[in-house]
Amino acid sequence: MVDLRGLTAAMRRPVVFAMVDKMIEIDCEDNIVLICDHDPSGLGYQLDLRKETRGLYEFDCDQRMDGTWVALIRRCLV
Repeated sequence: MVDLRGLTAAMRRPVVFAMVDKMIEIDCEDNIVLICDHDPSGLGYQLDLRKETRGLYEFDCDQRMDGTWVALIRRCLV
């Protein structure tokens, strides 16, 4: 689980992309759970646009009762 709320907006996506890229490099099949303070849907869209990650991950997100957003990045197993 990664809590992105403490990072600046400029650092959030680079941190997530670095983690995802490392998971691809080491062929890791784990999932990533992100905690956000805003709707992270754009991140899922960007993961699908990047040639490095296109088609390799599924992205789901939902807002909790307290207003916190939780996103799941799940490796697509072929």
